[in-house]
Amino acid sequence: MMKKYKLIFIVFVFMTVLGGCAEQKILERLSLATLIGYDGGEGENITATAIIRQVNPEFESNVETLSATARTSKGTREQVSAQVSKKVTVGQLRVVLFGEELATAGIRQSIYTLLMNPEISNGIYLGVVEGEAKPFLEYQYENITDISQHIFNLLEHNIERENSISSTLHEIGRDYYSPTRQIVMPIIKRKENVIEITGVAFFRSEYMVGRLPAKDIFYVKMIRDGFEKGTFELVLDGENFESVSTGETPEELAIALDAIKTKKTIKLIDQNTPEYDLNFKISVRLTEIDASIHTGDKKTLEMLEKEINKKMESELSRIIQFTQEIDSDVFGFGEHYESRVSDSNLTHEELAEMYSNMKVNVQVKSEIIRDGVFGME
Repeated sequence: MMKKYKLIFIVFVFMTVLGGCAEQKILERLSLATLIGYDGGEGENITATAIIRQVNPEFESNVETLSATARTSKGTREQVSAQVSKKVTVGQLRVVLFGEELATAGIRQSIYTLLMNPEISNGIYLGVVEGEAKPFLEYQYENITDISQHIFNLLEHNIERENSISSTLHEIGRDYYSPTRQIVMPIIKRKENVIEITGVAFFRSEYMVGRLPAKDIFYVKMIRDGFEKGTFELVLDGENFESVSTGETPEELAIALDAIKTKKTIKLIDQNTPEYDLNFKISVRLTEIDASIHTGDKKTLEMLEKEINKKMESELSRIIQFTQEIDSDVFGFGEHYESRVSDSNLTHEELAEMYSNMKVNVQVKSEIIRDGVFGME
């Protein structure tokens, strides 16, 4: 029996060693595209800028940036392949970025090509670059050795912390082919040697039709996906707190809140207009406020809750109105309408027109949890 176990162990070790050698040899023969940026070129051409990782026999990796222009993304891939000594594969692709001009002109073919390629994971992130993707990717950043890994980590980190919209290929494909929902993507930009998320891009079908700054991502997420955790900031009217202030109250009272629990409900109350009631219940922890405001008083907390409700209702209504003006139903109101009015038989055009004319009554009910660090009693 012992001899049998010994034999099994030796075979296992032998196969593991061979497998490791085989994997290394495979990597030595490949160029791994880890990020691709697309820009519009002359006429109907597109320019692809790829971040390529190559592994040498010592298992050390080298990262380089290559660019090519052609009529199709497949054509650009072939041209990039002609610039390297190893076959280019997209199995390790993490991020795809679109230059702002191309995003405005339309990304239908790019989305279709990505979804049709079995090598590409549905979990890759898509985003929009302010300006063009090529100079953004070719820039020599002082403290970034692998820009593809850096951007992937940037997006993943902020999505997990609910500071950014999630835009995986799966989510983009789902919303793009939905007759009643539009797509959104994060916008990133280079500022000197720093890359940051600067906003959110709204699409109508394949076309980018509008954008909002990063400070509005919180409200977009609240309506679109809900907001389960994370910190957000509100700026309230300081004059409303003069009666409970122990000193000079600033004109704009900035507060920081941690979301503990949120609940969103939507109800169609008039299918002709249509008109919706959109209600939010949110429990928060107050983590920062001006020192002149004494938060241990019940009256002060009630005033804070009232002003938080009013501020959030105003901002949420503004975001919805903006998407109506650009005819981009990223929140799925049309989807909700069809699920409630099964015999509507409306065309996609009629649903879009209905969205621009709909009415949404937003109501927020907040509750400040009394377990912060400001001496709440």
